[in-house]
Amino acid sequence: MNKTALTKTYTKDIQNSCLNSKKIVLSLATISFLASCTHATLTPEIKTYEETNRHAKARSGLQSRNSNNETINNLQTSTKTISGTGNTLVIESSGTITISNGGQQAVNFQPNSSTSTFLNKGTLIGGNNTASVQLEANGNNGVNIETFDNQGIIGNGSSKFGVTVFFGGGGKDNSKSIINNFSNSGTIHSNAGESIYFGNANISSFVNSGTIKSKQGAGVNISQGTSIGNFNNSGTIEGKKVGVRVNSTINTFVNSGLITTTVKGVHWSDGIGINANVKTLKNTGTIQGFSAPIRSSGGTIETLINEGTMKGESIGIYMSGGLVKTLINSGTINQNNSATWAAGIKLQNNSTIENIINTGSIRSNAFGISVTGGKFGTLTIKDGGMVYGKYSAIGVGRSQTLGDLYIDGSSNNGTVSGIYSEEHGILLENNSQTQKIELKNGGIIKGNIDGIRLINSASLSGEMILSGEGSRVEGGRGAGILNRSGKIEGSITIKDGATVTATSNRAIANSGSGSITGGITVSGKNTKLQGNIINIGNASIGSDIKIEDGAKVEGGLVNQDNGSISGSVQVSGGSSIDSITNEGNGAISGSITVDKDSKLDSITNTSTSSTGISGSITNNSDNKLEISNSGNIGGKIESTGSADMVISNSNGGTISGGISSSGSGSTSISNSQGSTINNGITVSGSAQVEISNQGSVGKDENGNTVTNNGSGSVGIKDWLVSTDKNTGKLNTVVIGGSRAFNVKVENITVDQSNVDLEELNDINNIISGVNQNNIGNIGTNGSGEISLSYDPITGKLTTDFNLNASISGATFRSLISTTSRRSTFIDNVMGNSMQSFALASSSKSQSIAMSEKGNLYADASDYIKSDLNNGSYGSNKEHSLFILPYTSSQNVELSLNEESKGHTKGTIIGYSTLKDSGIYGVYAGYEDTKMGSTYFDINNRTYYAGLKYFNTLFTTEKGQEVYIKAQGKAALIKNDLTEKIGNNEAKAEPNSYAYGVNTALGMNFISNKDIFSPEIGLAYEGGYTEAFSMKDTIGQATVKGGERTYANYLNLFSTKTSLTWFRDWLPNLKTSVELGAKFNINPKVEAEARFGNIKVSDEFDLPRVQKFVSTSFIVPVNEAFYFSLNYNGMFDKDGNTHTGFAQFNYLW
Repeated sequence: MNKTALTKTYTKDIQNSCLNSKKIVLSLATISFLASCTHATLTPEIKTYEETNRHAKARSGLQSRNSNNETINNLQTSTKTISGTGNTLVIESSGTITISNGGQQAVNFQPNSSTSTFLNKGTLIGGNNTASVQLEANGNNGVNIETFDNQGIIGNGSSKFGVTVFFGGGGKDNSKSIINNFSNSGTIHSNAGESIYFGNANISSFVNSGTIKSKQGAGVNISQGTSIGNFNNSGTIEGKKVGVRVNSTINTFVNSGLITTTVKGVHWSDGIGINANVKTLKNTGTIQGFSAPIRSSGGTIETLINEGTMKGESIGIYMSGGLVKTLINSGTINQNNSATWAAGIKLQNNSTIENIINTGSIRSNAFGISVTGGKFGTLTIKDGGMVYGKYSAIGVGRSQTLGDLYIDGSSNNGTVSGIYSEEHGILLENNSQTQKIELKNGGIIKGNIDGIRLINSASLSGEMILSGEGSRVEGGRGAGILNRSGKIEGSITIKDGATVTATSNRAIANSGSGSITGGITVSGKNTKLQGNIINIGNASIGSDIKIEDGAKVEGGLVNQDNGSISGSVQVSGGSSIDSITNEGNGAISGSITVDKDSKLDSITNTSTSSTGISGSITNNSDNKLEISNSGNIGGKIESTGSADMVISNSNGGTISGGISSSGSGSTSISNSQGSTINNGITVSGSAQVEISNQGSVGKDENGNTVTNNGSGSVGIKDWLVSTDKNTGKLNTVVIGGSRAFNVKVENITVDQSNVDLEELNDINNIISGVNQNNIGNIGTNGSGEISLSYDPITGKLTTDFNLNASISGATFRSLISTTSRRSTFIDNVMGNSMQSFALASSSKSQSIAMSEKGNLYADASDYIKSDLNNGSYGSNKEHSLFILPYTSSQNVELSLNEESKGHTKGTIIGYSTLKDSGIYGVYAGYEDTKMGSTYFDINNRTYYAGLKYFNTLFTTEKGQEVYIKAQGKAALIKNDLTEKIGNNEAKAEPNSYAYGVNTALGMNFISNKDIFSPEIGLAYEGGYTEAFSMKDTIGQATVKGGERTYANYLNLFSTKTSLTWFRDWLPNLKTSVELGAKFNINPKVEAEARFGNIKVSDEFDLPRVQKFVSTSFIVPVNEAFYFSLNYNGMFDKDGNTHTGFAQFNYLW
């Protein structure tokens, strides 16, 4: 069950049941009572007490003046009947009337009788089916008693009723009974029925200082047609289901004693149940009921005052109908039940309380004050008044109404007025309405979730004003003030030292489709928002947000999702706010202003909305402001104060109004790639301004990109000069202003994307208006294939080309790297396969000669696993087979001075056979290689194949073996080349072809279990790459006129020398270590390319020396399977490779 739901209420009311009996006693009294015991309904035509009493007294004056004075001081067992006029009846303390007949009363006042005094000091006990004292009436006449005074006992709990005044049924004033003074200081005690029942009677004064109680019925039932002038209880009135039931008019009802019920667990059990007009109801004592101390189901109570205690299990004061004009509580109203329909004060069934003034305590384990079917007028909490509700202190249910709420924290006794809740201080539910919320003079609104919560079209039609030192709205994990899809048609004002806070750091949260029409103002010294102002979802703030006159927002303003702020944001008068963030699709339609002596640390705008921040941003303070923008700022950014300002425009951000620095604080401007500043940059103050631009900066109305009229220094740290996408012309940086000569340029970069190379012949095409001696470095944003040199003395600009730094050079270095790696890999893998023959025949010399190291991963094929257990030792093997999937990583210098990491995946299959003339091998495979750098991505797929041969030439007299190796190979390489210039890309897909042969001679020197093998070899590597043109795929990465690389031929010769140490540790454990170097004989390769209309020739330089190291850990499993763990490292000036792999060879 939702604890905040205020709509679950009792749906049934207790019914006043008429007396039923299978044996109907046909006495006049019984018939009269049954006729009058009906549901009490409020009749507008009921006459006032004064009107009715005036007619009754006139009637009494016309009656007979015969007198009947009687005193009883003994025991009697028959009914004492009073008739006629002028009667006086006194029962002394020793007098007793006890009736054994169930249908007879102890005392019966007949219709049309009059009695001046009825005084009981003794005991009066009627039958168990009737009253002890009964006043009868007929259709024409009632009973007239001047004084009814009970100081003894009436009923004693055995008679059905205590005292009854029955309705005569005539419906006329003269049928009413009249009692001028009714007092009880003794005991009136009934059994099944009411202790006192007033029907169609006029009672001037009803005073109880004794005990009135009923075992099964009401203590006092004031029924239809009755009026009471003054009802004063200082004693005890007790009933089973209701203490006092009021179904007729009372002028003044004062309780200073106890009114209570005895039963628990029934649907309704009320201290006082009211369905009539009561002018004044005042409690200075205690009223309690299991259901409610006071329950009103109709009528009007003009003034309800509680100065005592009201205790209810379910509800404190329950309005299920009717009207209370003014409710004043200075006492205590407690409600204990935690059911979600329970409350301290609850309105239902279109009931109304026009005015509540609480200076006391209202506590509930559910809702403090709740309206689920009706409306409150004005609710005032002051002079230390407190309202507590577990779920909410004040809850306004669906479509219900609360008028104005005032909380005044001032108090004479030091107690602070406030409302408190474990969940929500104030809860306004779906479509509910309230007019105004005002908190002042230190008052408190606190909820451990939300301080104030509006949801789902709940409406606050007026203002929310929080003011005064110590005044606080406190939230917990929710928000201080939460408006979730509600409507605040006025404004929110926090001023004069008030605080809004929440442990969630959300001081004010406007979410969903919530709207705040009148804006938000935080004003005054010591005024604080401890947390953020959050506007999220589709929420809107329709006016300005003002932080003024020394106020502090210890958080930020966060506008998220589709949130909109229609007004401006102003920080003034020495106020402060940490940050302003506009993100998602948020929009701030006004400007942002920070005045002198005020403080705003940062502004972040990442909104994707076309509005973004539509106004300007002005900083006139002496506190540093950082602005980060990747969205749209429609106005300009201006620094007019003494504070430093840092502006970062990135990720496609736009500042439409330009940037102006006219203060004395330093300004740093960074405009990243793809971002735009329109209307230029203007400097007119004494500040130091530093500019870094990699995006686009437009010109002002005078045609200047940067205007310097200031006395400070302006430095361009770095500037990217863009090109026109259509013409290729440069967007010249124009420096203007009276002090343009003072602008210094540290570095300027030309965007070579689509640039017309003719533009690079004149420095004024790049930058103009600046003192040329103040220009530092000039370059391009490419990989270095186009470089610029500027001589400030002569003003000459020179363009140079470097193919080593181009896509051509990157492709060449990648091709050489992968070809060298693959050659070494194939040598080692095939060598491992061939050496298995030597190991199988235990020839150490042949095994070391074949021991070449690989650099990749290998695995055995499943179909040959059976030989692991079935290998026959001592047999000669003639065939070797392997299938090897592999992966490798390598570092290559693609872009100059940048080591790029890449990886290769592939598969090779190889076969070797042993013949008398030597060992012959054949192999084939494919591999995918991916390499990337800042300026280039080079991906390719290679298909390769080759032949390999080994043989021992001769053995020396000392046993040294001299051997020869040879290999031929070829490969097809399908390239995928990408060139990156800024955010632009171009691609090409040429083919490359690689081929080569190599041979080597070596000798094995054997010493016991060790073999040392020096080797020398000669190799030829050939290659050819097709001519290709770069095609723009994203933007325009190439220069105007395009870029083409011509066919490239590779013919390289190299020598190799190495030394290998092999050791045979055990029959099933052998190791090998090889150290060597490769020497390139002709490390220069010619290359040609075209940029636009300019042809360029260049040379590519290969590393002269490549070093390598290889190790192997060899385990012969049996004569069919050989397993090895291998490592290979290759090193040169352009990169390195580190590889480990495991290899299985199968022999048969």
